[in-house]
Amino acid sequence: MTHQRKATESRSYEEVLPQFTRSQGFADTLVRRLAHVGVLSHGAKVVEIGCAQGALAVCLSKRGFNVIGIEPWAEARQVALRLAKHEECVLDIRNGTAESIPLADKSCDLVVASNVIEHVLDVEAAFGEVFRILKPSGVFWFSAASSVCPRQKEIDGFPLFPWYPNAFKLRIMDWAKRKKPHLVGHTKTPAINWFTALKARRMLRRAGFARVYDRWDLRLLSEGGWAYRVALRVIRLCYFTRLCADFVCEGCAYAALKPANVERPSCSLHADHEPRS
Repeated sequence: MTHQRKATESRSYEEVLPQFTRSQGFADTLVRRLAHVGVLSHGAKVVEIGCAQGALAVCLSKRGFNVIGIEPWAEARQVALRLAKHEECVLDIRNGTAESIPLADKSCDLVVASNVIEHVLDVEAAFGEVFRILKPSGVFWFSAASSVCPRQKEIDGFPLFPWYPNAFKLRIMDWAKRKKPHLVGHTKTPAINWFTALKARRMLRRAGFARVYDRWDLRLLSEGGWAYRVALRVIRLCYFTRLCADFVCEGCAYAALKPANVERPSCSLHADHEPRS
């Protein structure tokens, strides 16, 4: 039995406000994890791509960051401003897309995109834009849909959908958008990009990023008890154990660092080690 989906960009203020506490917990976790990858000082300039109704952007602003939200849907931007006013914080939110970010070169310290990249039309252009606006040593974090785990939240009624051939997935998504929009929450931009670790690393390296950390690198040993710590250490042992964990856990997430010297982008595809804490 399926449930009624609703596109993120179409959620109302009344729907977003009760979930704000959960967004605060996520923001705290994200900041702690990324602090082990790059320097995130008070007042750092943070850009959220596809900020929707602004819950994460508002949370980051309340934690002392200078936040700019990028969101193409006018209704969502209005809700974000209303939420910021309710939380008594300043939020700069602008019309834009991942492929065309209205910011200057080398102007921000961190770019985040939570469950957005799977929906963009041109991932390579989006990664190039993120690289352009990041300062040297800046950090890009994103979460997205995975091709590895058979479970997903992008479309109803298609078991094991992430494992379908990519061309078949695109045809189904286009059909659902036109003929069965309720299956994809009535969104005009259903998911069309699905990632494996190798694909994400390859695309990020091609964009110029020097180091890439997956979600298992980013998780902190201090986040759980002894069983969690043992499991995390086992997952980090090799590519195969990470692949098994990705099979079990839905979605994926990566953090990529822009090199301090950007004259020659790295082309290495090898996995990185755990960030030093």
